[in-house]
Amino acid sequence: MKSKTLALSIAVALASPAAFAASGTFTFVTGEVTLTKKSGQRIPAVRGIEVDPGDLIATGNSGMAQLSMIDQARLSLRPNSQFRIEGYQTTATSTEGGVLNLLRGTLRTFTGLIATTNRDKFVMKTRVATVGIRGSGNILYACSVADGDCDADIAASAGGSGDITINHTIEGSHAITNDIPGNLPPQQGGPQTLITGPGQTVLVTGTQPPKYIPTPQFIADSATNPSNAKSAPGGANTDTRNFAPGDNQQLTGGNQNTTTPVGNNGLGFVTIDASSNLLSDPINLRDVVIASNGPFLGQATAGDLTLDGTALRGYIAYRGSLSDLRPVINGSSVVDVQTVSLGTDAIILGRYVNGTLGFSGPGSGNPVGGNVHWIYAPSGYPGYVSDVLTGTAVYTLAAATSPTNQAGTSGTLGTATLNVNFTNRTLSLGLAFSIPSASGNGGGAWTAQASNVPFALNSFYASTGDRLVVTNQFNVSSATNSLLIGSIEGSFVGSNLQGAILGYGITDLTDTTRANNNNSVTGVVAFVGPPQNGAAPFREGRISDPAGRLGAQDYSRNYATTNRPDEVTSDAQGRVTSFVGPASGLGNRATYTLGSAQVVQAGFDPDTGMVWGRWGGGVAQVSGNGQTSTVNLQSAGLHYIFAGSQTGPTALPLTGTASYDVIGNTNPTNSSGAVGTLGSATFDANFTNRTVASTVNVTIAGQNWIGSAPNMPIYRDMYFTASTGSSIPGAPNVSSLTLTCTPSCGQNAIGSFDGFFTGRTGQRAGMLYNMGGVQGAVAFGRRGG
Repeated sequence: MKSKTLALSIAVALASPAAFAASGTFTFVTGEVTLTKKSGQRIPAVRGIEVDPGDLIATGNSGMAQLSMIDQARLSLRPNSQFRIEGYQTTATSTEGGVLNLLRGTLRTFTGLIATTNRDKFVMKTRVATVGIRGSGNILYACSVADGDCDADIAASAGGSGDITINHTIEGSHAITNDIPGNLPPQQGGPQTLITGPGQTVLVTGTQPPKYIPTPQFIADSATNPSNAKSAPGGANTDTRNFAPGDNQQLTGGNQNTTTPVGNNGLGFVTIDASSNLLSDPINLRDVVIASNGPFLGQATAGDLTLDGTALRGYIAYRGSLSDLRPVINGSSVVDVQTVSLGTDAIILGRYVNGTLGFSGPGSGNPVGGNVHWIYAPSGYPGYVSDVLTGTAVYTLAAATSPTNQAGTSGTLGTATLNVNFTNRTLSLGLAFSIPSASGNGGGAWTAQASNVPFALNSFYASTGDRLVVTNQFNVSSATNSLLIGSIEGSFVGSNLQGAILGYGITDLTDTTRANNNNSVTGVVAFVGPPQNGAAPFREGRISDPAGRLGAQDYSRNYATTNRPDEVTSDAQGRVTSFVGPASGLGNRATYTLGSAQVVQAGFDPDTGMVWGRWGGGVAQVSGNGQTSTVNLQSAGLHYIFAGSQTGPTALPLTGTASYDVIGNTNPTNSSGAVGTLGSATFDANFTNRTVASTVNVTIAGQNWIGSAPNMPIYRDMYFTASTGSSIPGAPNVSSLTLTCTPSCGQNAIGSFDGFFTGRTGQRAGMLYNMGGVQGAVAFGRRGG
């Protein structure tokens, strides 16, 4: 009854005219947070309460709050802070602007439409400074030495008295002006202004002019450790508690929320808007298919293509794809060269007659039977978007090389169809082609049909060993005759997936009486289709392999998944209770649910919505491809880490370096039921070289494990991985992970680091590690935001 009375009193208090034209809403509240209305009425703040001009918001020692404003701005208030909304527009189309007054504490802001369209009308102020918003993200700090609420080092630098303001720019730029009464110009002692760019910090003390300073550690911590968590006893300086620790807070099946909350994370986080990154692919990546006795898909930057005019001669494989291949093509003549317009770019294809093909650079080529076909195009952008689109699309034939057989006889591609079901993440393909009789070979005609072909990261593959069926003119089918085989491989290409390219190859040895009638046929095809929604929201994730089903391989030991936001379901505390991901034997898109298991550990990042946790203490359910399986978590843990919902891809800075701090983690587990501790973890990005270096140090069951991956290539500004073995058997490992242990790792210990960047410029990173079966998740935040 008491709770009903409180809810009623809050509703009545907010049932004023202003409530129906609110400026913003609480989307996240934890700890002690109060809202004092303009009328003077003071009430507890809870998620969903609206705020209006004149309202005062205050947080206690453990209080934090996040608000979403009417113009899509996001405000995050840290512990021991107070700020007043002095003015703010109450409709999305008004031009009133906004004035925010930080009285004390720390406020992190990502501005919305006001700052975009009327930036002069969006102002933040403190007792001693005014901050003009010329960009989208900052951390503002205000304190009074006299009140004793200043950081000790900052108070000392201010001479032990006065009011202090610090502004740190995360994104965009800001104009910081010291407040001085009167109308004197700056050169006569009047107010002075400094303009900041990303990463710069300005200090204002009393009436003194603003000045640039190194970013104080507590400001950097505000970006990467919002709860002001202290280092764990005996841990590294970067080893902090989770923002919302949930150790041993078990979630019973009866208490699970089966609905999808706002933001689909239970906490109402605003979707990260990275749609401005959709303008162009910063890497300028190209997809390349080479077909000779079968197709091969690779990637290279535009600068690493070797061209003869527009004809492909070879490429250096994109390092982010973890390949060191350098295909090279030579041929006496190039024919069938065609160009297909693809927005502002193009698909280009052709073939070499009497060619040679090698994969280790110049001098490595060997003669091939028949022709070497090739096709290249701008890689599909964003790189993940095929995984999260919905609806269907029909791609139509735009161009193709004439198919050729091992003797070089050219034939005809009759039809080619490509139908895509993005909702189901599958495609269907149909090809019909023929080779005329020549030089004692009887030629032939074939169809290649593939249904329910899965795709991921914009690429696809099928063979007669799975979903491809090849039939010749005598109705002999690869489904029943192993002497007829083939494969197709390709990708969606261009901005918003406006096209598709593929190569195909078949070998028909079904005429066992006349070997001259056997054929190996290859070709490449270009398709065009309707532009897709590049801004489709997504949630990147990594999940562990508690059953050890990936243990037979010495490269990736964790599962990667890209989910639509509604595929990751959480409870009211943000703890993930179901998601979609790969499962051995059930396909790439199986649904994981808690079953009788429980969320035994959980954490979240209130700035971006990134969540991490661990399931245990029961049996989880996994279903896919019409089957259901179980994962026994009685003596194992299923670890997860998911980015918050985001529209548009992450685009990392083009140059420079950055260090990231641990902002949360799960405790490591092994298959014997032991739970350990994370001693330390490091994460350093080299944006110039597009690499990441990371270390993880854990202790479990009397064993100390240290993993070191000093040179992980970053794939498409978002993904990274390292392993103890190569992903291509026999090829060099271009992203190696080294494991060391005390007292011993045991025989042939293997493992991997697998992770992602999230945020518009990669402000956060999530990673799973598996070191000899010891598994866990780590969340990182970039210093300075």
